[in-house]
Amino acid sequence: MKKLLLILTVFAMLIISTSAKNSFPVKIKKKNYNVNSCNVKIDGKDLQTTYNAYVKDGRTFVPIREITEALGADVLWDNVKKTALISMNDKNIKLQIGSSIVFVNDEKTKIDKNSVPALVDYIDAKGTKTMVPLRFLSETFGYDVSWDQDKFLAQVNSYKTDSIMDKDEKKLVEKKDNTTNKNDKKTNIKKKDNKKNKTKKTKTKKTKTKNPEKNSLNNINSIVKNQYQSKEEIKETKYLTEKIYEDESESALKAVGLDSEDMEKKQVINENLYVNGKVRIILDPGHGGKDSGANSKDNKVHEKDLTLLVATKLYNRLLEDGMDVSITRTRDEFIKLQDRASLANETNADIFLSIHINSSDNTDAKGIEVLYASEKNIKIKSTVQKYFAQELQKALLKETGAVNRGIKNRPAIIVLNQTKTVAALAELGFISNDEELSDLTDDDYIDKLVNGLYNGIYSYIDKYVKY
Repeated sequence: MKKLLLILTVFAMLIISTSAKNSFPVKIKKKNYNVNSCNVKIDGKDLQTTYNAYVKDGRTFVPIREITEALGADVLWDNVKKTALISMNDKNIKLQIGSSIVFVNDEKTKIDKNSVPALVDYIDAKGTKTMVPLRFLSETFGYDVSWDQDKFLAQVNSYKTDSIMDKDEKKLVEKKDNTTNKNDKKTNIKKKDNKKNKTKKTKTKKTKTKNPEKNSLNNINSIVKNQYQSKEEIKETKYLTEKIYEDESESALKAVGLDSEDMEKKQVINENLYVNGKVRIILDPGHGGKDSGANSKDNKVHEKDLTLLVATKLYNRLLEDGMDVSITRTRDEFIKLQDRASLANETNADIFLSIHINSSDNTDAKGIEVLYASEKNIKIKSTVQKYFAQELQKALLKETGAVNRGIKNRPAIIVLNQTKTVAALAELGFISNDEELSDLTDDDYIDKLVNGLYNGIYSYIDKYVKY
């Protein structure tokens, strides 16, 4: 009996110890609470926060700045009204501290009382943080949220599981003769009838320019490995970032076509892109040469070949229209990221578009997304960046019907943060997903991607370019 009591006592102490270890005190509206610390993963990667995410009354709360950055959303904070306007793609969410009333695209809705955003005092950490409900925010922007009780882990995925087709629903694709493109690439493309789908240009819409916005949030010092970069790119990104943002050495700046004046000048932001004469466009097919980028499971299809194919087709379309367009590579060759950025800066390009194919360890991951580096993070930018990404994303989805992974702010990517111009990086699908790999090796689908990029470029020009 004594032995049993001893075991039960030790067990109870372990439970209390574990509970104490995972909980911490906070103060909300002058009331003290004990909340349980939890982990959050976004697409399989840990959400890095200074102040812990926590669970209170069955709801997971996360710091607003960290979660919006991870999702690729923009946030505007009104300190007087204590409201936050969070924007991504065509969706806006307006939250107010302490209020269950929320506006989604100006439509009033109500969240449950346990999900109300709060200004939280972290007693032990001696800091205050604006905390928002993870599930409501993520699901409103089209993300999936799941909870692992054993690991006390919230997982956010940027694709909807119900949009992934069952195996039986996968479209059947006839095997056709393999073709070789102009650049002798080894990628196998199933040939179909090519249909040219030109979009007529409409008149440029005049948009009232808002007051110039100043922002000095330009710290890009912490570069981490991410799914958007190959090993070669990660190495170069780390080197250039340290040189430019820590040393600001002339040689490092010169490598990407910048000078010290570009880094020191006062930032003035315009909503519209102002152009003298023709719009100058640079297309950048990602990777090349020794840097193959992402590869298919059987290593027969390479990102570098697909990006060159898409970029070359798009280049020819724009050239036929009489556009001032250049391309960073026309064959299978390795070009440094700094040289790609340098070409855009030295030629005073107006628009820079980098073309890539995505990959993930999660073979269910699929869809299209467009990345940009917000002018709020990059001080050499003088034009709002997300509009170009938005127009590309909308046009690509309209052409392909692909899963919408949204637009994302990625200020750590060299070709985005070292180009002065309006710049975007389009991820056109997952080479790691069997269904999308089938699409990406289909000539007709490649043409749809080209049409989407083509239409997105013209849509941006029509709406935002001023002559």
